[in-house]
Amino acid sequence: MTIFRPAAFLAVIAALGLVVAPLAASAEGHHGSDGHRPPPGGASYGGPGFMMPRIPPGITLTTAQKAKLKTIFEKSHQDEHALRLEGRAIEGKIHDALSVAGDLDRAALADLGKQEDEVKAKVSALHLDTMEQLHDLLTPAQRQQAKETMDKIKALHEQMKALMGPPPEGDPDDMP
Repeated sequence: MTIFRPAAFLAVIAALGLVVAPLAASAEGHHGSDGHRPPPGGASYGGPGFMMPRIPPGITLTTAQKAKLKTIFEKSHQDEHALRLEGRAIEGKIHDALSVAGDLDRAALADLGKQEDEVKAKVSALHLDTMEQLHDLLTPAQRQQAKETMDKIKALHEQMKALMGPPPEGDPDDMP
């Protein structure tokens, strides 16, 4: 049985308000300074499944920074796409090697496993390189503001997780 706790409900609403307020206040998150509206689902760089980090809400980029950011994301997306295709090709070879009717060529499978690990390492290195470029793109003041915003969002997520987690054990009469 779930017990409705008004104090917890109000805290969750307040936390949601603190998360949503910067998003609503930042018009550039939805409309660029040039009035251009990005396609549904986010900015024009990336695409479905594209998991590159975004600039936190409330950070105002200059026109030059926006252009550089777009270039960084487009190149990263192209490079990651090529690596994903390479990884899928290796997975196909592994599947084919495991589907043979006779004995397995374990040496070939081990080599394919190493190739797959190398591609995964390249993807991780690409993500790190992209994050480094994002770091270098921002001014020290923007980096500080981004850190503070992300720390606040993380703290709010932790508070929401604590408030919305499973109800505590014990007698309902003992609960606040």
